[in-house]
Amino acid sequence: MRVTFGVLNVLAALVLLVGLFVVQPRFWALDAPLSVIALVELISAVGLLAKLPWALRALTVSAWVTFVLGLLVVSLIIITMGFLRGIHGDFGTAALAVSGLIVALLVPYTVVLPGLQLLWLKRQPAEPRP
Repeated sequence: MRVTFGVLNVLAALVLLVGLFVVQPRFWALDAPLSVIALVELISAVGLLAKLPWALRALTVSAWVTFVLGLLVVSLIIITMGFLRGIHGDFGTAALAVSGLIVALLVPYTVVLPGLQLLWLKRQPAEPRP
């Protein structure tokens, strides 16, 4: 599972980084958390794929950071969608569709994957203290 999670973390980081540069206009409130998520995912992936001693600790940190920031970003996008719908009515339908697509693409990488990682980590035996 370590190798699987390592590969999935690399994939998630690449998808998030590519997605950051595709979405226009650029917005720091979306760029900053997704960049942090991509960074911790890559660090975790390196540890897992290289079988380093701190790999499980990095996976734990990565999963929690990704889960919390992912929920925050997805929640804020959904709240923004509701606000824009209230302000613009039917004129903002295209923007709502794009925002909905962004949410649908973010959820698997920022909520589901870290949730599965946290469940897997919970079932692992405790690491012995040195």
